[in-house]
Amino acid sequence: MKLSLIFFVVLFPHFIFSQQIIKGIIVDKSTQLPIPFVSVGILGKPFGTVCNDEGFFEFTVNNIQKNDSIKFSSIGYQTQAILVFDYFKLASKKIILFQSVTQLDEIVVNSKKIKYKTLGITKYTTNNCTGFSDVGGNWKGSEAAILIKNTKNILIESFGFYVIQNKYKDSLLFRLMFYEKIKNDWVGSTFLKKPIIFKLGIKQGEFILPLKDYNIKTNNDFFISLECLMDEMDITKFCYSSSISTSSYYKVKAFSKWHNTGGTGSGGGGADFNVKVSY
Repeated sequence: MKLSLIFFVVLFPHFIFSQQIIKGIIVDKSTQLPIPFVSVGILGKPFGTVCNDEGFFEFTVNNIQKNDSIKFSSIGYQTQAILVFDYFKLASKKIILFQSVTQLDEIVVNSKKIKYKTLGITKYTTNNCTGFSDVGGNWKGSEAAILIKNTKNILIESFGFYVIQNKYKDSLLFRLMFYEKIKNDWVGSTFLKKPIIFKLGIKQGEFILPLKDYNIKTNNDFFISLECLMDEMDITKFCYSSSISTSSYYKVKAFSKWHNTGGTGSGGGGADFNVKVSY
């Protein structure tokens, strides 16, 4: 009997959870106040969400193993991770995040004449509509990105894109992200020092978001990414211009894998995102 039991454990070392609901609240260690819009998800898998403005999160997972990790990440805080198996043993589903120490950029006064330039897609393809990908009818945490080539030391002044249609009655909530480019033209870590969350209410036309106060600087290639913070963002109700020839990068949840359509995605290609920069 003992030998049979040992043999069983070796064959099946990872217990698989069937459909489960993962929910809780995320708070700041120092203030004990809820942290809004924290990214939450199963590392490397298409299960996750973004918590609401009161720090609450809830999402459904299917067929995950006990050694899978739930990850919690927010700009300005130390990233935390907990094994799924340990999460279900928690008496309280309150997740505590610690603030990270942010090194402020040195302010350099330069007397040279400032130049301006627009990087990215400057001509909107208004007859080609694209949007976000969803899993199980929930779009929250889905991101769409394009790669921007850059050779100068720039300050990002503003972000722009073109809304082709918006049939939602209320304002829509988004998070703008900027990521480093790593080898093989792939998406790396964010170089933002504070989150950029904004509302959009226009039904059609160009939307410009001022960014100078965020002091976003880089001298390398980078990615612009738009993240959906809404439960629903159906492409038949909301979409923006895109170019079939532009390579599209996307992921369906906060910590799922990035994908690259190479400009031939079913969503219409890469988004017509651009940034105005100074140098």
